[in-house]
Amino acid sequence: MNSFLGRPYLDSYSPTADEQYAVNVVELPGGIKKTLFLLEIHEDGVSKLLSSKESLAPCDIAVFVYDSSDESSWKRATELLMDVAGDGEDTGYEVPCFIVAAKDDLDSFPMAIQNSTRVSQDMGIEAPIPISSKLSDFNNIFRRIVNAAEHPHLSIPETEAGRSRKQYHRLINRSLIVVSAIVGFAAYHVYAARKNASS
Repeated sequence: MNSFLGRPYLDSYSPTADEQYAVNVVELPGGIKKTLFLLEIHEDGVSKLLSSKESLAPCDIAVFVYDSSDESSWKRATELLMDVAGDGEDTGYEVPCFIVAAKDDLDSFPMAIQNSTRVSQDMGIEAPIPISSKLSDFNNIFRRIVNAAEHPHLSIPETEAGRSRKQYHRLINRSLIVVSAIVGFAAYHVYAARKNASS
């Protein structure tokens, strides 16, 4: 959030206790300017946010930031991603999501690449985007957030339960089409038989 506002990197870290907001202009290729409004929600506030059925309706994109050197941070970020994705599937307010691997200047935890690749592929979203505030390497993250908000269908995660539900609905729809065709065919034969009998 501080880097988004143009504030310098600080070595001292103080965790976010309350929601924080930041608004700034992001310049896109071609000189197009978009206003980006960010809301930082502490991980403990996510369950409160999801307690309302329509809580994700005003959200254009959810970004999950984790410390790339800390496996427990990764696990918590993926849990929150699953919660938001599942809530979106249940309520119909599916939200595009990104995972951001912060502190890219530090060594990643063992199995980081394998875990992040698996989660990204399983959920159908982009692999975590590495950034380093310390090195001022933000990997065009703010442009990417704006792009995902403008093209949400490209970054909506899908849980296993959501995939199963969609497959079930496709199967039901196909079954209804086949049953409709059979009923239509049978009705036609009954009609044709009655027409021939009356002639």
